Amino acid sequence: MKKTALAIAIPLAVVGAAVAGAWYTGSRVEQEISRGIDDANTLFKTEAPELGITVSLLGVERGVLSSNARYQVIIAGTDGKDPSTLVFSDRLEHGPFPASRLASGKLVPVLAQSHFALEKNELTAPLFEAAGGKAPLSGQLAIHYDQSQDGLLESAALQFAKDGESLRISPAKVDFSVSGDKKNVRANGLLPEVDMAFRQGEQMTHVELRDLGMQGDKKENANGFALGSSSVSLKRLLVKSEGNPDVELRDTVGEEVLSQGAKGLDQTLSYRVGKVMVQGQEIGGVKLDTSMRNLDEATLSSLKETYNKMLLNQGTEAAELTPEQEELLKGQFLRLLDSSPKLALDELSLQTAHGMAKVSFAVDLRKPDQSAQTPEEIARSILASLQANAKVDKAVIGDIVALQASLGEGAGGSVDPVALKQQSDAMTDLFSGMALESKWAVLDGNSLTSSLHYANDKVKFNGQDMTEQEFVAFVMGTVQGMGLGGAAAVDEEQDSDAAQSDDPQEEELE
Repeated sequence: MKKTALAIAIPLAVVGAAVAGAWYTGSRVEQEISRGIDDANTLFKTEAPELGITVSLLGVERGVLSSNARYQVIIAGTDGKDPSTLVFSDRLEHGPFPASRLASGKLVPVLAQSHFALEKNELTAPLFEAAGGKAPLSGQLAIHYDQSQDGLLESAALQFAKDGESLRISPAKVDFSVSGDKKNVRANGLLPEVDMAFRQGEQMTHVELRDLGMQGDKKENANGFALGSSSVSLKRLLVKSEGNPDVELRDTVGEEVLSQGAKGLDQTLSYRVGKVMVQGQEIGGVKLDTSMRNLDEATLSSLKETYNKMLLNQGTEAAELTPEQEELLKGQFLRLLDSSPKLALDELSLQTAHGMAKVSFAVDLRKPDQSAQTPEEIARSILASLQANAKVDKAVIGDIVALQASLGEGAGGSVDPVALKQQSDAMTDLFSGMALESKWAVLDGNSLTSSLHYANDKVKFNGQDMTEQEFVAFVMGTVQGMGLGGAAAVDEEQDSDAAQSDDPQEEELE
């Protein structure tokens, strides 16, 4: 008898403890909701005041094991338009062991498990129609006892069509997590497919996107800057337009990294396109790397605070800066130069089937001299050094000429490989000869190279030392030699002749 009673008592005690825990955490849920809304409004106001977004709680119906809540998001209208309102419904399972988490094998206790979805109203009705009556946006969110959160945001499949134009978006998902102090954020999302067709004049354009992904892992430092990495990737982008060649990009990736350097913040931006295709023919791969280094945190923080205050004072309506505001921002921008920032185009390159073309550019800046007054004097004063390099394999010229010639044959046209090779070689020799003759490039094996270094008012161009005046004269002479300065010279000469011919007439009249 005692064993039977014990067998009954233990499950009852467990259930009683779970109900008591659910009741206790249910009493905290509303507090957490209110605090979360306050945090969100503070974030929108301080970090993105131009969006004009406010969040509010419409009501909470509290139960023992779960509660129901509704939230309202208002986006301020611009240019005299009415604000937009979004409403979300939320079913909150109380912890420590929500039934949905136990069913999915998640045994870690949590404060609550949220299941939220966008509600239908006048604004969102077209989205519900495009989603076939389903909620176009929904998600789940686990709220832990240490106030950290993790969840999943999902969008439904959407289909729009009107007047022959269409847009199809496949279901998308974003996994995310946020630390208890809201300073560490991770996210990972994927949108598998997007197809769109739209009209440009009388022609239709079709666009296909495949596997659009995003990742981010950011941690806020003491000055409020999100250090870490983020990236966006796209497996394939295809654009088809009537009367134009098909263009396709494959394996595109964009990456951003913000890190703490020795003399301030360092940021790098990188872009890659694995393959660029035109009408089914491969051009090559493209790479772009840029960087900014030695960015002073305190000055950047002041700039951000000043800018946000100006936006708050202006509201959502666009307004021009006052002279005082312009001077304030100008002073803060100039203070960024105290840490000697470095700006660089680290690499811009095109890799074709037979060679590579590459350009790089780097600038070192410094605090301007106090004696500098005019914009020209300030610009010269802040430029500590400049380094630029370019290298073009002659084979790249041939690849581009060959592609252009083959595309110019038109649909169904055949290309004579011998004639194409002759045309490619001729254009390569012509371009190379012009670059070498103008002295803008020198020959390095089978490549054309060019280099420029500037520092301390001295120029070194393709290994030759020059003064600033000599380099400027070289550039102007090259421009005039190519005929780009001819029109200006003719106009100046005509003005001079007119002035001279007018003088004797004026003397005669006198």
